[in-house]
Amino acid sequence: MVPKTQDKGDASPEPGNRAPTILLVDDEALIRAMLSDYLQECGYKVLEASTGEEAILILDTAHVAVDLVFTDISMPGSVDGFALSKWVHANRPGMPVILTSGDGRKTEAAMELCEDQPFIEKPYDLKMVVAQIRASINKARTNPKR
Repeated sequence: MVPKTQDKGDASPEPGNRAPTILLVDDEALIRAMLSDYLQECGYKVLEASTGEEAILILDTAHVAVDLVFTDISMPGSVDGFALSKWVHANRPGMPVILTSGDGRKTEAAMELCEDQPFIEKPYDLKMVVAQIRASINKARTNPKR
């Protein structure tokens, strides 16, 4: 899947702050690697998981504060993106989650079920992804529920 844009614009993290940490969850290794590289170029620290179960393990054991979870909806195993999002909201109140999918049916379901969460369709517009990540982290920092 080819990204729509490579222009980072001004969507990188705020200067002077610690680099925000993104937990990137996608079972498609090439998409995960491409997005991880791009986010790191934009100044973010990125942790990667290929399943929802792996993401939960990272969130439970990581010695790094995770600022946002960016997860695909369709993943193998018993924890898909919807279940991961539900787990995050129950166990890490205030941590923003961005759901993503390239499946039209999943997109419709996400829009209906997750009105209060950002949703991004594949293929990614990378500038828009980074802008949404930045906005979600800034919103969580100004309205902490933790």
